[in-house]
Amino acid sequence: MTNTQRRQSGSTLIEAMIALLIMGVGMLSLSGMQMDLTRSADSTQQRTQALRLAQEKMEEFRSYTGIASTVTGTGAVKANTLNWNALVDGQDSFSGNAVYTRTWSFGGGSGSPSRRATVRVAWTDRNNAAQWLSLSSALSQTDPFDAGLLGFPLSPSSQIKGMNNRSLAIPAAAISLGNQRSALAFGAAGQYLLLNDISGDVVRICTAPGLTNASSVADFIAAFQNPDSSQCKNLSAYLVSGYVGRDSSVSTSDWNAIEAGLGIDYAGIVRNAAGALGIQCQFGNAINPNTGAIIPDYKYYLCVIPLADPAAHVTPDWSGKIRLAGPAAWQGSDSPYYVCRYEYAATQVLSDGNQRNLQPYSHVNTSISQQNYLIARTSNASNPTPPICPSAMNVAKVSSGVLHQDCRAASNPAGHRADCPLLAITP
Repeated sequence: MTNTQRRQSGSTLIEAMIALLIMGVGMLSLSGMQMDLTRSADSTQQRTQALRLAQEKMEEFRSYTGIASTVTGTGAVKANTLNWNALVDGQDSFSGNAVYTRTWSFGGGSGSPSRRATVRVAWTDRNNAAQWLSLSSALSQTDPFDAGLLGFPLSPSSQIKGMNNRSLAIPAAAISLGNQRSALAFGAAGQYLLLNDISGDVVRICTAPGLTNASSVADFIAAFQNPDSSQCKNLSAYLVSGYVGRDSSVSTSDWNAIEAGLGIDYAGIVRNAAGALGIQCQFGNAINPNTGAIIPDYKYYLCVIPLADPAAHVTPDWSGKIRLAGPAAWQGSDSPYYVCRYEYAATQVLSDGNQRNLQPYSHVNTSISQQNYLIARTSNASNPTPPICPSAMNVAKVSSGVLHQDCRAASNPAGHRADCPLLAITP
């Protein structure tokens, strides 16, 4: 082997060793990068899980089901529900790719019109470093049912319909019979009203003692498939319906004391062509049409106003004012109660003053719904200043609260008894 060959052989060995060194350094770098990527992915996964836990809890707070924490009239705590008054600080924990501790706190108290909610989630990452994140949101003390209470009726010319493609004036409890007819239990047991699905008006009154709430739709259809039979009589009548709610100024105990004595006073209604039957009203618990459960703090009323059959020279209608009737405390010299009604803003589809709950009503010639009221009370029954309706009733371009009945002798000394009749003397 020559000297030149020896030098070339030595150079090849050195180059190979340098290449191995560079490759080793690269492998170490890639290994470190892989570890960083793993830690980064793990950290991202943990933060995503923590954010999900915080968001879930915040949405739970936003979806509270009512203001009070008891069922009206029973005093029993509502199960599996979250109410505004039950929003309190708390903590829980979850295990996954880390152990997460979730805490939540609220500013203000249950009587505050709004409260700030904060949810904090803390955990320890793989490097044994403490990590945390938090979400904050302002919650408003607004009864969820007010969304329905503020839902206002549309004019009869509107194409929007209610359940089963029926007039919005037809109560949800009415059984759809097909052929643009529905049946509604009303009055004595076994008595039903047949309603026109298009107008929402009453067209017949029928007796079917064999039907009950447990009867199937097929049973109802079979019973009324021949509405001209002897069990049915023609009846031309309009419906008036709505809800009566409890304002937060009325405590649960006060509501429990008066709710059984509440009802509808229709003495102020005048019919220009009265039918053979008298006006009848039903007043009772508001029922969730989807679940059948009682809706706490609300009542539902439905009045049937019979009119004479239309004549060539007169269109039957009615006018006047509907009032809430109450128990003896309603008229007491120290009564703190007053009633506000929801008046709805005029829109392109809601221009009729009767539909908007402007009272006294004037020449009503159709069925109307969502004629809603709110019972409130003042903290000082001797204050002579007229009460002001709760501000929550005022929603821009939707509704406003208008004083409907002042039952307070202090602010309405001459008219509080006439303004707030007793249920026992309602005709």
